[in-house]
Amino acid sequence: MLFTDFEYLNNSDAAFKKKVSLQIKRLRRQNEVTQEKFYSDTNINIARLESGKIDIRLETLRKVCYYFDVSLTGFFRGIY
Repeated sequence: MLFTDFEYLNNSDAAFKKKVSLQIKRLRRQNEVTQEKFYSDTNINIARLESGKIDIRLETLRKVCYYFDVSLTGFFRGIY
């Protein structure tokens, strides 16, 4: 099956969102932080980010990385 450019982007976008959401969840679990604790510390609903159903803003991702003491480079290195 041959994908058009937009079909390819839509499919790869969904896969990328899933990888980002799984990386956020992995960081949270690795640091033994509950979703409730993260929310009380940052006022960010990490459950919504971990669901992968919403687009994450760069500013929000930066805050997540700062909270878990990981650089953006390190965050994305963990995905690929």
